[in-house]
Amino acid sequence: MKKLFIASGNAHKLEEIRDILRRNGIENIEIICPKDIDCKQEPVEDGTTFEENAYIKARFYHDIVNIPTIADDSGICIDYLDGKPGIHSARFLPEMNYAQKCDFIVDMMKDVTRRGAQFVDCLCFIDKNNEVNYYMGINEGEIAQSPAGEKGFGYDPIFLIPAYGKTEAELGEEYKNEYSHRAKALKKWIVDAKDKL
Repeated sequence: MKKLFIASGNAHKLEEIRDILRRNGIENIEIICPKDIDCKQEPVEDGTTFEENAYIKARFYHDIVNIPTIADDSGICIDYLDGKPGIHSARFLPEMNYAQKCDFIVDMMKDVTRRGAQFVDCLCFIDKNNEVNYYMGINEGEIAQSPAGEKGFGYDPIFLIPAYGKTEAELGEEYKNEYSHRAKALKKWIVDAKDKL
């Protein structure tokens, strides 16, 4: 059986990736993640772009496990904040949990009309021949007037999809695993990479 290393310790993200792969016919592979290997170190994500951080994670783990590896770096880019927090989304307002971060952003933007935002995901894949490829997924939306929904994580409760009038946390996995930024990046990878595992 072919093996694939997914360079993430985020349980929500791993569940999402596994489901997206299943939905797109990628089932007969063994998925390995950081908790499955004896590694006490973690990569230092000190890149300045989504691509650089995704590569840092993919290269770090690929050099340890020596099997095809995917890593992604993602974040929310808010127009009003000139694209921030972007690559720093996970480390934005580190003293707060995600519910508090969402409340903070909504409160900061309560009188703002420029509410556009993007969820961005860059996936880096190092294949069986040690070749590096990138796949980008972007989902356009807006910052909601207030958090809503229980079916997401991170910034999902404040990321409004105008066509549905609901946040990603309200739309849940049926929407996210088909149309989210991560789903878009993974679908590109699946089309390109099924013969490179």
